[in-house]
Amino acid sequence: MKRVVSIWLPSWPIFRLKRAEPAGLPSGQPFALIESGAHGLVIVAVNDAAARLGIETGTSLTDARAAHPGLLSRPAEPEKDRIALLKLARWAGRYGPNRHVDGSDGLWIDITGVAHLFGGEENLLDDMTQHLLSFGVAVQAGLADTLGAAHALARFGCPPDAAWAMAPPGETRAAIRFLPVEALRLDAPRILLLKRLGLRHIGQLYDIPRDSLARRFRSSDAAAAVLVRLDQALGMLEEPRRPMQSPPVLSVARAFAEPLISSEALEAFTNELAGELALALAAKDLGARVLRLAFYRADGTSGTITAAMSTPCHDARHMMVLLSEKFSNIDAGFGIDILRLDAVRAGRCEASQKGFASPQGAAFRDPSELVDRLANRFGRDAITVLRPQGSHIPERAEIRLSALDVLAAETSASRVATYAPPWPYPKRLLRPAFMLSRPEPIEVTAGVPDGPPASFIWRRVERRVARAQGPERIASEWWRTLYLDADQKRPRTRDYYRIEDQQGAMYWVFRHGLYEGEEAAERPSWFLHGLFA
Repeated sequence: MKRVVSIWLPSWPIFRLKRAEPAGLPSGQPFALIESGAHGLVIVAVNDAAARLGIETGTSLTDARAAHPGLLSRPAEPEKDRIALLKLARWAGRYGPNRHVDGSDGLWIDITGVAHLFGGEENLLDDMTQHLLSFGVAVQAGLADTLGAAHALARFGCPPDAAWAMAPPGETRAAIRFLPVEALRLDAPRILLLKRLGLRHIGQLYDIPRDSLARRFRSSDAAAAVLVRLDQALGMLEEPRRPMQSPPVLSVARAFAEPLISSEALEAFTNELAGELALALAAKDLGARVLRLAFYRADGTSGTITAAMSTPCHDARHMMVLLSEKFSNIDAGFGIDILRLDAVRAGRCEASQKGFASPQGAAFRDPSELVDRLANRFGRDAITVLRPQGSHIPERAEIRLSALDVLAAETSASRVATYAPPWPYPKRLLRPAFMLSRPEPIEVTAGVPDGPPASFIWRRVERRVARAQGPERIASEWWRTLYLDADQKRPRTRDYYRIEDQQGAMYWVFRHGLYEGEEAAERPSWFLHGLFA
């Protein structure tokens, strides 16, 4: 059964301002944050001193100052409030990976299957509210089977001397029966109409026939909105919830009574979590493709490190090799009190034999672990492989792809982690071991105009040619010229030569253009395209 926590932070904008600008909030004086409304400036948040005077949110600033001339005010900063609330939602991942903000002053957390890590749901709620209160933020929380019921309990069901209220599993109807209809998350006109009909508590809606209730509203849309919110709160209608991050395939976590500070303890407990996750993955014949280690600090901040793998893996040793290289980026701060290791993405593991020789007679080589380590150290796009592409122009004949993506695709297709490079080229094609990313112009002296160079100057150094072989003619791709305008420059034919200078260095050069035919109108030019080993 799903269990959802709703957290209400009634003075969130005030708390955020106090934490960001300790000197920007007057102490002991009534203070309000304001923003422009349809009828002038409206109060959106007040401090404790203003609340004791009876100043409420939604009141116009003019009316509030008429009653309390000493009221101080300042424009609200909703965007900064939203960003800070998102950061708090990330920290709330310690209580469940599926969570998000709820409006402008709340959060929701799906704690299904998590409460046992804290010794039960009541201990989890105590831990959650005590942490938030220790940060200095006012909080009320509700726990129920549905988000609607948890939201109602957090805002209208908490006893005066408690920070949370809970509906036991399966008892949602009884838990919210006596809550006011405002707890159903309806707009003001619908709330007003319900009260005019004498319906002041949620329980009064239970036994009214739905057709009869719909007839009491002026429009079918208004009646439908009330019924939808009621059904969502009671679990009769599913309420879509979109978490901050995609839920992990599998997750393991560890909570600590004493926060971790040393890197040795962090590595030791991460190693234990990797072993637990590996066993859980292996039991389902799955392997992790992306790992995420989330750590939650005692001061209310959090962080993550991730590792990607080219092939599905449930080897705890390999997981730790990838994660341990990033431990130096972890700042424990005042201590880490919760660690969670998630398999964000996973794939089916297929049995493969890595022991004997491959069918071709060569030793089996699995590059996945090496690619994983290099890609996680230097970045996904830093480790690439070349793949053939449908073009006979040398610089377009190959394309660079991420090695992680290539191995993942090939493994998915073949179900075996193998890698076959596209080399060697056919023997009739002699290509240099080193290709320049862009051909570089050279100055050439040739014995005959359409023959190989006798000498050339490249990067301000003259090189005299001892031997030459060629040409290998590569014509332009005619299909690229079909839709060119008459004044646009057209691709030209290339004649490639393998040449060796008097010091023994070998080069791959080409003449761009011909001395005859349609290309004779423009003088050919020479370029160096590669170096032979």
